[in-house]
Amino acid sequence: MTKARFEIAFEGDPFDDGEIDVRDLAPTLLAFGNVVQAANKALNGDRADARLKVAATDQGSFVAALTMDVGWLTDMLDAVNAHPQRVVAADKLMDLLIKAGGIVSGGAVGLFTAIKVLRGKRPEKVEPLGDGTTQITINHTTFVVDDRTVALLQDLPTREAVEDLGAKAARVDGLDSLRIGVDSGGFDAVRLSRSDLQALKVPPEPDEPDTEVTHRDAWLKIVSVHFRDGYKWRFSDGGERAFTAEMEDADFQNKVQEGLVTLNANDAIRCRLREEQSLSASSLLKIVYVEEVLEYRPGARQMSLL
Repeated sequence: MTKARFEIAFEGDPFDDGEIDVRDLAPTLLAFGNVVQAANKALNGDRADARLKVAATDQGSFVAALTMDVGWLTDMLDAVNAHPQRVVAADKLMDLLIKAGGIVSGGAVGLFTAIKVLRGKRPEKVEPLGDGTTQITINHTTFVVDDRTVALLQDLPTREAVEDLGAKAARVDGLDSLRIGVDSGGFDAVRLSRSDLQALKVPPEPDEPDTEVTHRDAWLKIVSVHFRDGYKWRFSDGGERAFTAEMEDADFQNKVQEGLVTLNANDAIRCRLREEQSLSASSLLKIVYVEEVLEYRPGARQMSLL
């Protein structure tokens, strides 16, 4: 079993006496415990179990001293002893989470700092450097993370746990910032301001549609015709409902506009259709295009019998 000791501090005027409402403290610490467990699961899988424990408290704002245990499962002890590099120990796991590093000066940063910089958005560029680290760029800002931090950034349970931590901490009245870690030895702790807490959200899935294009020839009955921009022709293919389509055959449109072809209800055209069906995360959309009119057939006209 390995252990790591660190601090979480609630900074702000209401906490200067070293006190905090347990209704504010408990949800935040539980949420941080979920972050630790999700990150451990992402990196160690079922090979190790991580637990967060309250060790003590200090005065000056409100500081919770915590320990994190990463315990190897009994049936994995032999494998761990033979290959210790396969399990991320407690101190390394915490380092991957809270290492501040340097955005400008260089040095790998931890998960919280990376998410703080990304602010709920997807990076513009992700470039593995081949030395166990990866370079990430967003909004002209470039920083470096451990490759294992990249795994945490891509792990949905971990990201959801971080988002929940931000939501829980943001509910604490009077909180100016949440400090994770200790400022010492030239290393800065991670500080999350109230605006940072609200930006710890999981970025939305890219809504890039998957488009399928099909072609077919068909007879269509004309329901209505429009020549104004933005209006589509309306057709029936014999089904229960009429549908709209974009008329792309410019020659046929010109004949209609010049009076060479007079369209009436129930007229029919045999045409070449292109159907584009787009499936995205939020919708399923189909657009029909009339690429070419192959044949025009007038419908029955009313006859005068008297």
